[in-house]
Amino acid sequence: MAFRLKNGVFAVRCRRPGCPFNTQIKIETNLIGATEKDVESEAIKIARDMATTKHDAVYGTNHYLENPAIRKIGGNYEPFGAKS
Repeated sequence: MAFRLKNGVFAVRCRRPGCPFNTQIKIETNLIGATEKDVESEAIKIARDMATTKHDAVYGTNHYLENPAIRKIGGNYEPFGAKS
C-alpha cells in the first residue's frame, strides 16, 4: 500500500541570527510514496526549495537560507492504492 500527502503545509524558518524569515509553504504537488516517511522526506525537499527561492528573493543580497528549520504544521498522509 502506498501513501500520499493531502493538504500539506510546512513552516520554514531561517536559523541565521537576526533573520526574520519565517514562512508557510503549501505543498500542492501530488506526492506518493511507499511509506509516510518517504512522502514526508520528499515534501520537505520541495518545501526547502520553495523557501530558498522566497528567501533569496528578499534576503539574497545579505545572506543565503542557512540551515532551515522545517516542520509540518498541516496536512495528513492517506492510504492510496489497491488495499486502501
